[in-house]
Amino acid sequence: MHYRSDDAQLFYTEQGAGAPLVLLHPTPLHHGFWLPMVSMLAARYRVVMPDLRGHGQSEAGDGPVTMEKLGADVERLLDELRIERAMFAGCSVGGYTLYELWRRCPQRVQALAFCSSKPQADTEQNRATRQANIEKIRQRGSSDFIEAMLASLIGPSTRSRLPQKTAEAREMMQAMRPEAIIAVQQGLASRPDSVETAKRIKAPCCVVAAGEDGGSTPADMRLLADAIRSGGAKVEYHEVPDAGHYAPWEQPETVGRMLRQFFESAR
Repeated sequence: MHYRSDDAQLFYTEQGAGAPLVLLHPTPLHHGFWLPMVSMLAARYRVVMPDLRGHGQSEAGDGPVTMEKLGADVERLLDELRIERAMFAGCSVGGYTLYELWRRCPQRVQALAFCSSKPQADTEQNRATRQANIEKIRQRGSSDFIEAMLASLIGPSTRSRLPQKTAEAREMMQAMRPEAIIAVQQGLASRPDSVETAKRIKAPCCVVAAGEDGGSTPADMRLLADAIRSGGAKVEYHEVPDAGHYAPWEQPETVGRMLRQFFESAR
């Protein structure tokens, strides 16, 4: 299904029935990231899985894909589906989008699950790395970038134990156009620090860290959990030891059980 948000036509799919649950994937993948666990959740919930702006079957629109645009897109999707209030899970950029969604419309948030979504903004070094990647993509296309992402975002345990996962992720990444990858990298580099936002969250939260994640480390995710807790919200923290940045996709049964139990408790 498609819907319009500002300057882009965006895609979403849904499964199941019940209380609405929106799942936001990481970059540079698409909604297929959630499919290995969706049956666990769709048995109890109406699971909505959009392709974020620039990913999968969704257009990027003009200019950088900022967190503000992504948050507005999700709010527009709720309007399109006539969902007043929902539960949400996001991984990486999907989680960064949830910070923005809380800033925009906290009244529409029933519960939040953050997977590998550190609250801090990019460091200067990270911004420089993103800019270097953008220049390489402009000069040589996205193939080298994709291979680097596969090596850094999928945990070594998964790459060793389940080598087919790398091939599956590569196929999803190759669906993203180079210009869209650039637009998302620009948006990630400019994303705001969300530590103070985390302290203002009042909805129940689940924080999932991965032991082999070098991007949003367990220390980063504990910082997030502590920030949420300091504001008085209920938060639970989990750590998946043998997984990387894509933990929900690398270990869908383990993380799926965590999320299902959390959302049951948050209803």
